[in-house]
Formats: sequence, C-alpha cells, structure tokens
Amino acid sequence: MSTTLDAPSAADSSLSTTRSAVFGRRWLRGAAVVRILFGVLWACDASFKWQPGFIHGQTLPDELGKVSQVNTPVIHQWLALTNMVGMANPPVSAVVIAIIETLAALALIFGVLSNAAFVGSAILSFGIWSGAEAFHLPFHSGMTDLGPSVGYIFASLALFFAAAGSTWSVDSWLRPRLGAFAWLAAPAVEARGT
Repeated sequence: MSTTLDAPSAADSSLSTTRSAVFGRRWLRGAAVVRILFGVLWACDASFKWQPGFIHGQTLPDELGKVSQVNTPVIHQWLALTNMVGMANPPVSAVVIAIIETLAALALIFGVLSNAAFVGSAILSFGIWSGAEAFHLPFHSGMTDLGPSVGYIFASLALFFAAAGSTWSVDSWLRPRLGAFAWLAAPAVEARGT
C-alpha cells in the first residue's frame, strides 16, 4: 500500500511532465502578455503627457500643487522639493516626464532592456506617487484607494521577478550582444519541459 502512495504511476508521471511543460510555456508567455499590456497602459499615460496643456507646463502647477495641503514635516519637505524642481521650468519638466513615460512604454511593449525598464518604471511610479500624487495625502473620510501609481510600483516589480522580458522581446536577441551589461536585459529563461 505504501508503494502506491509513494511511487507515482506511469500515468501520473506523464501528466506531471505535461503540466510542467504547459505551465512553463504558459508562464513565460502569460508574463510577456502582461508586460505588453502594461506597456500599453504606460503608452496611454504617456499620450496624456503629450497633450498641449501638460506639454506646455500649464497643468503642472495643479499636478504638483498638493504641497500646501500636506503638513507632515518630512513629506511636506519632499513635496516642496518636487514642486520646486518641477516648477523651475514647467515646459521642460513636462517634456522630460513625457519622454521618460514614452520610453518606459516602448521598452515594456517591445521588451528592450527589460530589467532596467521594470526597475525604472517602479522608480518612476514611486516618483509620481510620492510627488505628483503626494502619497494620496491628506487622508480623508470617503477615500477608496491610495492612488494608481502605487499599483504600478508592484506591477513593475512583479514583472521583473516573473522574467516577463524573457519571451517575445528584443532582449532575447539583445542580451548576448550586451556583454558586461547583459544584466540590463531580461534573463534567458527556457520553458520547463521543452
């Protein structure tokens, strides 16, 4: 009786191999699809940044204007700094933000330097959440979330750990050619069971 419990039958063994192979391909392809869709989401965000109101710096004071509403000392100082940097030259700041978001979108969609794109988009998302969104402060009754950018941080990191740039990406061609900088691209991962 213990032999049947401990040793898998031939049918169980082939089922396990099939599951492993399907899961491996599904995992990598699914992660690639999520990466591409996340890139499309960044592209939508970037397209709003290229609108005349933002690109000419006209809406930037509204975007960075929460500094007066937040009185927590360290956070207030951080918001004052981001406001000062952004408002030093609003059109230049707006163009820089639009370019960075566009590059993030393209890198995610095409899987170019994916590791750098995932970490960079997490840092960019944190910058947006902590600066423009002011950590979604001040908290008040009736709040329903902490703002969308905090989710972007975790999505970027999840894609990084899922090796989402390993499949359907320029990285598969680019990585062997980067030499010492190969770590910027997604790792070469083979689907299990293939």
